[in-house]
Amino acid sequence: MANRVFLGLAVLAAISASAIAQLQDIKISAVPKKIDEQKDRPKGNLTVTTKEIAYKVSVENRTFKTIPQLEVKYIIYYVDSNPGSKEKRIESLHKGSEAVADLAANRTTTFETKPLKLTKEELDAGWYWVGSGSSRVKDRVTGVWIRAYSNGALLGEYCNPTTVAKKNEWQD
Repeated sequence: MANRVFLGLAVLAAISASAIAQLQDIKISAVPKKIDEQKDRPKGNLTVTTKEIAYKVSVENRTFKTIPQLEVKYIIYYVDSNPGSKEKRIESLHKGSEAVADLAANRTTTFETKPLKLTKEELDAGWYWVGSGSSRVKDRVTGVWIRAYSNGALLGEYCNPTTVAKKNEWQD
């Protein structure tokens, strides 16, 4: 009986160690990159700044074997502004994926996410919104969550800040 318990614990420890090691086979990092920024004055007292950003994502294979059919999925979380409103701003998602045929052993691949447009709206001094909202509102990125899969199995993930994974559920 004691041998069976010991054997069961040994198998459980081996599976756990394998799962932990598997999640460390891939190293993912992401850096925001500004692509474009434009200012416009559509109305005499309003300045609208539109900034287009993307993330430069790096995926590193830390194993000694090629990883077949690697698919990297990402979600960028951002808060969408609502000019002239005191209501809570809406959190939005910007999702996408990138396929890598095969990632060779000890190699790194990089790609850019699809561009995301963020806006900032600012009223001139002395002007205010009828809804009594702030005279300046802007969209802002609240986090990024990236996962790497091979043949449907999760190999690694990156989350910045780490609270994004705690506050949200992954959405395919």
